[in-house]
Amino acid sequence: GDEGCIHCPINSRTTSEGATNCVCRNGYYRADADPVDMPCTTIPSAPQAVISSVNETSLMLEWSPPRDS
Repeated sequence: GDEGCIHCPINSRTTSEGATNCVCRNGYYRADADPVDMPCTTIPSAPQAVISSVNETSLMLEWSPPRDS
C-alpha cells in the first residue's frame, strides 16, 4: 500500500517481508484480546529474597519483587 512499514513490537518478529502482523518470539506471548501492536511478554522471574516466619498460629512470607516482571 501507500503506507510505510512499521517496526514490530518488542519480543515479536515477522515471518516475511511486508507481513501485516508480527508473531511473538519463542517463549513470549500475547493474550488473545491484546492488540497486534502490543509487545509480547513472558512469565516473570522468581521473587527475590524470600523469607518465611512461622509461629504457633501463622506463617508470614516476605519477598522482594522479581528481577524481570
